[in-house]
Amino acid sequence: MDALPPSYESHFTLNTPVHEQLKDKRVILASGSPRRKELFRQMGFSNVEVFVSGFAENLSKSAYVTPWEYAADTSSQKALAVYQNLAAEEDSPDVVIAADTVLILDSEIIEKPADPKHHLSILKKLRDSREPHKVFTAVTVIVPLDVPVHPGYVMKTHLEETQVKFDPSLTDEFLEAYVRSGEGLDKAGGYGIQGFGALLVESIQGDYTNIVGLPLRATYRLLEEALDQGNAENYD
Repeated sequence: MDALPPSYESHFTLNTPVHEQLKDKRVILASGSPRRKELFRQMGFSNVEVFVSGFAENLSKSAYVTPWEYAADTSSQKALAVYQNLAAEEDSPDVVIAADTVLILDSEIIEKPADPKHHLSILKKLRDSREPHKVFTAVTVIVPLDVPVHPGYVMKTHLEETQVKFDPSLTDEFLEAYVRSGEGLDKAGGYGIQGFGALLVESIQGDYTNIVGLPLRATYRLLEEALDQGNAENYD
């Protein structure tokens, strides 16, 4: 049997100050999403450890003025839940990253489909809309402080927006075939752009990786800012 091809990381290595700072550190991704883990590894961080937050994600949407505030608060709560869970361990995390993605059409949050019928209705709504829908991902980074400054950590959150337009010429038969594929059942908005769902999309405006679930450039910059702010030398 032929051996597997060598990994991408074995050919190329990205070495920046952020990569140096996180080398041999405990980096926690507070998400069970395999897509987010793969995206995080794509940034060159192969030492990421997954720890699902367990946060119920049942915040009342009506309590927020905008849907993206809901996403930002959910992301922050996920990160805090994991940080507080692991902070007392001897090998406590050096960085915790969490994210929450919501899809919005006409100010309405489009949830994951409940069943095939609901799934098809979501896709038809996205196809028939004259306006693009918006994908918001809130990313939160927590870096613990080594100095006695309340609350004992730096927490920063960033919100990324990408606009997506479905192809209006998609037929009902095509949408039904996509529903039967099962690919979009566990995804907000009912489609995965990194898979068959790319065939639904006419155009995007913004960061593609944001639609998948983790905006890479924004996440890297957030890490950079949080690590810099968490540097003990800033508190001398």
